[in-house]
Amino acid sequence: MICPNCTSLYVKKDGKRTSKVGVRQRYKCNSCNSNYSIPIDTEVKEYNQSIKPGHIFSYSSNEIIRVHCLTDIHVGAQEFDLKKFSQAVNMIAKDPNAVWFGNGDLLELIPPNYKISQRGQSIPPDEQYLTFLQLVAPIKDKCLFIRGGNHDFLRSFNILDFDVCKTLAAELNVPYYQYPGYSRIQIKEKEWFLVSGHGKSGGKNGDLELDKLAAVYTEGDVFVLGHNHQLYAKPVDSIKVDGEEEALKRRWYVRGGSFLRYAEYARYSMYPIVRTGWITMEFSQDGIKCWEN
Repeated sequence: MICPNCTSLYVKKDGKRTSKVGVRQRYKCNSCNSNYSIPIDTEVKEYNQSIKPGHIFSYSSNEIIRVHCLTDIHVGAQEFDLKKFSQAVNMIAKDPNAVWFGNGDLLELIPPNYKISQRGQSIPPDEQYLTFLQLVAPIKDKCLFIRGGNHDFLRSFNILDFDVCKTLAAELNVPYYQYPGYSRIQIKEKEWFLVSGHGKSGGKNGDLELDKLAAVYTEGDVFVLGHNHQLYAKPVDSIKVDGEEEALKRRWYVRGGSFLRYAEYARYSMYPIVRTGWITMEFSQDGIKCWEN
């Protein structure tokens, strides 16, 4: 949860109170000592259907659309780059042609008694969940889908048999991807295929895992992975047959970056330093453009 007074993440629950309009959760900020409360939503949520393997998510528009991949956000981590993530949210909110998807590791999520220390996170997992929803509230109606990662989906599922990312998707009322898969992006009569997954390898050469993704999903036009926090988008050209002639076929390789500054575990393991940021993919009838933010 974020303090509305000073934007600090160091906020704790401070009991509940009942008003004429319902029950409210009280919070106290440890940074500025302010108190505030928010309504507790007691309405039962209707869970949205997951996108099963073999099924394709589709999105259509009559105009150019800009798809923002927000991956490896790590809300709740000590090194979470709130300033950079706020820039992403503001950019998407102000652009009428912008949409986004969450591509895993949305939360830091270090449960109690886990194999690594909880000192790597600034707020507990339940507050990370609420904070993420608060941060994306201005753009929740622009979300295409949510995907889980190793921090959020795998940790919650392996320890509790509970998929926290599936509940996030339900809160946002969007489809949920548990695995890599196709997304059809249609601009008027033109179809493009975005292939996305969270990723698994932390290897320095990010293209190797993208090659594996492209070998499985051969109809893709853009291939997107997160996980290793590398930030780049590059064209990959090949030659196709067009009638009686050859023609250039352009596809895109994307590693989606992160919103995690250089963390202690990265320093300890001497991982390469990567800057925080995200990728925007612009789809039009004429082609695809991708760039770093």
